[in-house]
Amino acid sequence: MNNKNTKISIFVALLTLALTLMGCHRMDVGYLKTADASFSPDTVYVYRSIDPTSERALNGSPWTSTRIQGVSGTAPINYSYVSVKVSDGGNAEAFNAIVRDGLVTIQGGLIQLFQKGAARLPDGKYTLTIRVSNEDHEATLQDIFTFVVAEKEF
Repeated sequence: MNNKNTKISIFVALLTLALTLMGCHRMDVGYLKTADASFSPDTVYVYRSIDPTSERALNGSPWTSTRIQGVSGTAPINYSYVSVKVSDGGNAEAFNAIVRDGLVTIQGGLIQLFQKGAARLPDGKYTLTIRVSNEDHEATLQDIFTFVVAEKEF
């Protein structure tokens, strides 16, 4: 082989390698669909003063949402707290404090507010924004669920 053919062969090999490497990129793993995400109902009423003989009082049961609907994707799907909007006397700082203390949990598409957390909140509406994510995807669900906190049942 002459010198000119060798140079052409090396050039073609390098060009092929460069094109091959340019075509390589990491593909996202799986999928996550949240366009139809919702809770039904989207509001839970929480009371600080409850009947001490009730199952909730005796077992320390939290107030719990229904499981979120309309979320599909590659497992595992994770849920996390993002923020809260308050109205009607609610206190965002107090709510954020009980989230930090583990008295509000978001797991498996359920949101729970424990009695000890409710006891630390003033009356008001607490509307949550949560994040849904898996390995390569995430979505923020704005104002998706509301707790209405009151001293006692109306």
